[in-house]
Amino acid sequence: MKVTKRKVIIGVIVVGIAIGVGVRFKTKDASANAGVMVSTKAVEVKEIEELLSLKAPLEGTESVEVVSKMHSKILSIDVKEGDLVKKGQVLAVLDTSTLNDEISKLNDELELMKIENSQTDADKKISLDLAKAKLQNSLEEDQRNYEFALEKLEDAKKDYENMSALNKAGAASKDELDSAMMKMNEAQNDVDKFNVENGKVVAKDSDLLDISSTELSTSRAARVKKIEIAKKDLQRKKKDLEDCKIKSTIDGTVTRVNCKVGRFADEVDNNTSKPLFVIENIDNLKMMVNVSEYDIDKVAVGQLVKINADILKGEEAEGVVSRISPTGEAKNQSTERVIPIQVDVKTGYDKLIAGINANAKIQVAKADNAKVIPIEALKDNNDGTYCVLRVNAENLLEKVTVVPGIEDALEIQVISEGLNEGDKIVLNPDDTMTEGMSVMVANPEEAETEGTGVMANE
Repeated sequence: MKVTKRKVIIGVIVVGIAIGVGVRFKTKDASANAGVMVSTKAVEVKEIEELLSLKAPLEGTESVEVVSKMHSKILSIDVKEGDLVKKGQVLAVLDTSTLNDEISKLNDELELMKIENSQTDADKKISLDLAKAKLQNSLEEDQRNYEFALEKLEDAKKDYENMSALNKAGAASKDELDSAMMKMNEAQNDVDKFNVENGKVVAKDSDLLDISSTELSTSRAARVKKIEIAKKDLQRKKKDLEDCKIKSTIDGTVTRVNCKVGRFADEVDNNTSKPLFVIENIDNLKMMVNVSEYDIDKVAVGQLVKINADILKGEEAEGVVSRISPTGEAKNQSTERVIPIQVDVKTGYDKLIAGINANAKIQVAKADNAKVIPIEALKDNNDGTYCVLRVNAENLLEKVTVVPGIEDALEIQVISEGLNEGDKIVLNPDDTMTEGMSVMVANPEEAETEGTGVMANE
């Protein structure tokens, strides 16, 4: 096992303090042969766990963004943020007046097609002349309406420009400016409804199809096909009519309402990237955290996760790793890759709130009754093996080979038959310390105190 080597300098600080305040050691022999001064720590047998710390916001286990492709005004909004909703519940209702007119017109046209399909050739000739005359009258009327719509658009643009100037000068409110913009957008939509070429309203492809379909030479098969197309158009319009009732697709809580009455459903707050509503299942919370590619081999589905957040006031919630993404992704500008994993909150979620940041500590390993030492006591032999230096009863160093195990922020498990609980292990060993060397133990907790100095045991 490769050790992280997050060595702290506690041992060094202790020795430094001891020397700084004037350490006087009582020894049987005060000569230079007394040995090198070392700081030690006893081997402990206890539980140790390795935690992987990550941070991410809490979110619902299921979330949908409700949008609409309908260019219709919002007539009513039937929910507010925080409301509980059921799947299929109506969230908002859109204006259907234009759609109803179009459906009525399509029904009439479909009936006419059915009648025309049963006409004789002479009847069709009469129908053709009537259709052409009807189209010409319709184009003339549309031209007048188009010119009127252009005038309204020019007036709306001027009103918006004036209101914008007043708003900048502080003489008009934001609502007044928004209202002017809405009227300008509506006027533009009215103009865009017309099929215009070089300032003249021309027949649409569908109008020309109506004329051509009544030609004497039109085959019965083509007439039948046209009826089928009209039926499909009618079905689509009826589907659009149903879509004017905007509904939730899941059970959950309304966490965001981004729309307003009077706005067009496909133009949310002038920002089409926003959904009309966000619905989340926040009865069950989750965290989506990114794990480094260097740590992902330690993570597995089912691992315990400890979750803490400021809102818990020192308490901890519990979670579990529920999903690991099969692919990695880029981490900002770094060459390192990260793998998204999902953590489901299992306990304590009643005190947590979706949207706040939380810290997740994934328990990637745990050992009971483990022999544990400070990380700074582990010595790397630079050949793939590790050891510790133990101080025996004669204050001589003994080299004990160990295998590193589970590691936390400050301590590490060591596996060795030759190491026992209570053994004194040298902190921060260096290459000058060799087996059999005589040492003096400088641990303050093991020394006798005299005045301001610290005395080592004899």
